[in-house]
Amino acid sequence: MSEAATVLWFPSVTTNPIARIVIHKGEERHFESLENAVRFVMKELSEETRLAAMIQTERASYDYSDFERLY
Repeated sequence: MSEAATVLWFPSVTTNPIARIVIHKGEERHFESLENAVRFVMKELSEETRLAAMIQTERASYDYSDFERLY
C-alpha cells in the first residue's frame, strides 16, 4: 500500500430546478500512499460522501465496497 493514490469525491450537489440539471462539484486530493488515502476517506469523509468517493492508483481503482477492507 505504498504506491501514490488520489482520492476523488463529490461532496455537494447543486440542483437547478428550472434547467432540470444536477451539477456535481468534485474534489480531489493526492496522497503519497494508498494507506494515507484510505485513512483520509475513512476519518475525514462522511459516510454519505464515501458512497460517492473513489481512490485511484496507477494499478487499480477502489470504491466504497473496498474502503473498509483496506482500512
